[in-house]
Amino acid sequence: MIDVHGDSVDPEVVASLKPGETVYTEVQQKLGSPSSKTVFDGEDWIYLHSKQERFAFLKPKEIHREITVLKFDRNGVLQNIETKTLKNGRLIVPASAGSKTDPDSLTIMDQIISNVGRMGTDSPAY
Repeated sequence: MIDVHGDSVDPEVVASLKPGETVYTEVQQKLGSPSSKTVFDGEDWIYLHSKQERFAFLKPKEIHREITVLKFDRNGVLQNIETKTLKNGRLIVPASAGSKTDPDSLTIMDQIISNVGRMGTDSPAY
């Protein structure tokens, strides 16, 4: 069985986008909504497309992945386009679960101060 995730972006449409000129709304009209967005200094729109092959109960194997990242500045103008494939990927091994801080080493004052920002409020945190 082949499982497909996300939508493939048309390379010709991506090539028509001009860094420094194209704005959010034009990208939205041409490519649709991104798979996800990230916000740092500007905003990155991520379009993800992948295919996995499955045989019965065996672990799926990814056979195709394409990630297109569109980087916008704070004014909503496209700054850069990056495309990555499965060949660009790297295996990431998660660290073992566990705390690096020994709770017994914290004083009562350290514990109180570290919890100040965690208290609930009625206003949302931004």
